[in-house]
Amino acid sequence: MKEKDAEKLLAFYDKHIEKYGFGPQSVGWGSKSSQEIRFELLCGVGDLSGCSVLDIGCGTGDLCEYISKRYKNVNYSGIDINQKFIEKAKEKYPNISLKLAEFGQYNGEPFDYVLASGALSFKLKNHKKIYFSYIKKMYEISRLGVAFNMLKKGEHDDDETYATYDQKEIKEFCETFADEVELREDYLSYDFTVYLKKN
Repeated sequence: MKEKDAEKLLAFYDKHIEKYGFGPQSVGWGSKSSQEIRFELLCGVGDLSGCSVLDIGCGTGDLCEYISKRYKNVNYSGIDINQKFIEKAKEKYPNISLKLAEFGQYNGEPFDYVLASGALSFKLKNHKKIYFSYIKKMYEISRLGVAFNMLKKGEHDDDETYATYDQKEIKEFCETFADEVELREDYLSYDFTVYLKKN
């Protein structure tokens, strides 16, 4: 991600933090309920119990809280580009691994599952190229699988802030490298979730 893109992204989140505090709306979600619907779909990629999980764009760690209530012995780690989110997440969850990092520059150990909720929705200059490289990298550093969500073309506004995608194109791209690709569209009309699984 280029410096101008990073600055635009940070400005977006800083504005939301100032307006909404550190709730779900600070990371761009409309409500806690829609955020948790997405979390439920992401976690449907597999049984996370006893697994290591990397959360790309972890925000204030809300996915960690969701997972901890539903799965046992999950080793959760999160990364985010925004220092304010990381500081708040560390305050809420002092015993988990949280790092300030942009995923394109991230060099960490492999994880059983790599998850990304909303991290591929922000409009960047070359967002498709950038996010496609992220998806591939997520798969490369996962042992068992990947789950991520995107905004659906034709159902959600595609503007200066948000990028939307054709789900068929995303599925076909993922099939060029992933062992198994599954698409979920049975929840929010403007959203879809992709599972990439390793055999």
